Amino acid sequence: MARGEVTGKKLKQSAERAKRQPGPPRRVDPDALEPTPHDEPSATGNVKVPPIRGPPTPTAIFSIKSFCVAHGISESMYFKLREQGQGPREMRVGSRVFVTFESAARWRIEREAATIAAE
Repeated sequence: MARGEVTGKKLKQSAERAKRQPGPPRRVDPDALEPTPHDEPSATGNVKVPPIRGPPTPTAIFSIKSFCVAHGISESMYFKLREQGQGPREMRVGSRVFVTFESAARWRIEREAATIAAE
């Protein structure tokens, strides 16, 4: 917003101090501004309530990427273990490859047993 000196327009307010008394406005003051009453928002309006839902249903299978994230290994490590014959059993659906939870549990037990045997 440009200043009045630049635009040539007069200022709408004077630079003088306001002639109001300090503090909140009083009813006694004839120049005081009355607050505008506002209605509170009504809670009985057209409010769409979302349906009550439980926890999300877990998926029954892992993709290779989600298996690796869940087990804390990289995808390259997954394929390296698979080449060595130490990967989990896979299930193929069309062109996609999945690992079931049961297969992942068996794989974890086998890996734990192999670690104990190596010690």
